Amino acid sequence: MRKWLLNFHLYGGLLCAPYLIIFGFSSLHFNHHFGFIEHSAGTPTRVWEAPLNVSALEDNDSMAESVRDSLGLMGWTLPWKTKRDADGDLTFDLERPGKSYTVQTQLKNRSARVEARSKGFWQVVNSLHAMGAVPNSGFCKWWGGYTEVCTAFVLFAGVSGIYLWLNSKRERRIGLAALGLAVLFSCGLMFIVIRWG
Repeated sequence: MRKWLLNFHLYGGLLCAPYLIIFGFSSLHFNHHFGFIEHSAGTPTRVWEAPLNVSALEDNDSMAESVRDSLGLMGWTLPWKTKRDADGDLTFDLERPGKSYTVQTQLKNRSARVEARSKGFWQVVNSLHAMGAVPNSGFCKWWGGYTEVCTAFVLFAGVSGIYLWLNSKRERRIGLAALGLAVLFSCGLMFIVIRWG
């Protein structure tokens, strides 16, 4: 039993290591806003026009999603960057890992103008933080599944790590000291945040 747990603990950790590195890196960026991520270069803006086969809808969000689907694009529509002009044409932004789009409908011509901007490598890595399904993407749901597997494994690794440590006589003392220091440090940080913000 102990050997099976040890192997699962070890190899499961190797399987989840890439995700945990990405998650840790992106968490640091969310707190510290690294400049090299914000300024990582993508490719220049690419503009194209495509035929559009949608009906005008009153609800801006529903129409933006309909236009996205008609154009075969993937990503989330951004309601705060969606507007409609007097002719009923819609302009909206679309975001996905790797690219962002600005789409402008031209309903009279039954076409749409699309500006596509590719993101740099570090921006793509950052956008993978706990990402689930992306509309119209087949691959991203697999990343969401990988996220769930890694989350479950981290919980398992914590419990199995404590079990393995308790069954190791050689490392019990140093493990107890490390655990005590971690608890004191964590409680101290929580006290500082509660007391002084």
